[in-house]
Amino acid sequence: MHDATPPLRFRTPPGWPTPSSEWVDLFQGAEPDAGWRPIEDIPPAPSRWRFWAPTRALHRRVPRAARVVPVVGAAIALASFVAVVVLWAVGGPAVLALAPVVAGTALWVIGASRYADRLAEALHAVRAEASVRRATELPARAAAVFPGADPADASAGWDARGWAVPGARPFVAGPPSRSGTRTQRALVAVTAGVAGLVLATGASVSLLPLVPAVEEGAARALTGVEPGSPWSVEGDDEDAAQPEWTSDDGSIEAWWLAGDDEWEGTCDLTPGDAGCDAYEIDSDRTCTAVVTVGFFASLDDARPSRVEERTVSITEGVPLVLVENHDEDTSSIGDVSCASDDDPHADRIAATQGADADTDAERPAGCATTDCVAFAVRSSTDCADAAVQFRVGAEVGSIGAPHDVVVMTPLLAGQPTDVFVGGTTYASDVTPGGVTCRAGTEDDSAAHA
Repeated sequence: MHDATPPLRFRTPPGWPTPSSEWVDLFQGAEPDAGWRPIEDIPPAPSRWRFWAPTRALHRRVPRAARVVPVVGAAIALASFVAVVVLWAVGGPAVLALAPVVAGTALWVIGASRYADRLAEALHAVRAEASVRRATELPARAAAVFPGADPADASAGWDARGWAVPGARPFVAGPPSRSGTRTQRALVAVTAGVAGLVLATGASVSLLPLVPAVEEGAARALTGVEPGSPWSVEGDDEDAAQPEWTSDDGSIEAWWLAGDDEWEGTCDLTPGDAGCDAYEIDSDRTCTAVVTVGFFASLDDARPSRVEERTVSITEGVPLVLVENHDEDTSSIGDVSCASDDDPHADRIAATQGADADTDAERPAGCATTDCVAFAVRSSTDCADAAVQFRVGAEVGSIGAPHDVVVMTPLLAGQPTDVFVGGTTYASDVTPGGVTCRAGTEDDSAAHA
């Protein structure tokens, strides 16, 4: 039976209507220009949103030979790896099995690299085919649905039908995202690293504790795709957090939260329709930290147009979520450092954070899809960009409990400002964590160079 599954599946941004299967079929791989949305009264897609996820149909477009080579290489390397362990266990000459380990790892890495190249070619072909089909088929389809209408009216009617909303805007295509290219490079690097680990560990004949890690490496080789990467087609891994920044000693890591549940429980609880990014920061130490965030006017910019610093309290073993609203196309964490000032609390300002069950403020859109509770924050001083921190004893998507959340908001001295916290409707689950106000910098910091 012919498989009608399209090569790419459209990932609908939060708040958008779902396009029809006919629209998805004709617009395979097409990504809208920054800020475009089907109708005016919905928010734009979050920055760095992945509009398309590959299906098994895209992977089947890769030639069979490109899929077989990394599997064969991995099988040779792992079988030789087992031979090294067995020979070492019985006191035999384990070094004799190292030659096939070397050959297998080489074939494994080369095969993974070629698979990534073929997958990129298949993705490019899908986009090109869809572009040709739109140019040749779309006018005829619109005319067939709206006979007698002039071409412009027929096209507008087809757009409205495709999005199931009246007055849908014509699609404006932007440049393809670079996430696929970055993922393919990461795929080859990870595969090479895993294969190198097999080789090095086999040579040192101390492999028994690492057998589970090698089995995981075999799983990577079976598809040539890193499990949990944006290009994985298994489960809900397409929404997994993406690595953003890691300290030199590995004690602090920052992740960009890509999942819908995390978005709804963080960014969707902030007011307005500006861009928003949520970052999770995990630390092996407890300290007052300064987080450096760069904001980029365009996704193509190599350096940020402005840089801000946030003072937060990080706790060992407790994830901290930093919620950043911005008018730029995107943001990025450039550094997270424990404060070295004589007074690490110098940025803290006097403020109260009290539950506000009777708030008159308009509840944000996220409160309609996830639990939330409002807190009224009153500051003793003005702050254009205050960091308001809470400890939350509830889960938000993949973010465990307890976790800290920091929301950036302007404060006016003596005037209450409502801040919404997601994951619970009980104020007793939320503990105020203080408010800080730190002056930012306006030039492009070396942390983002």
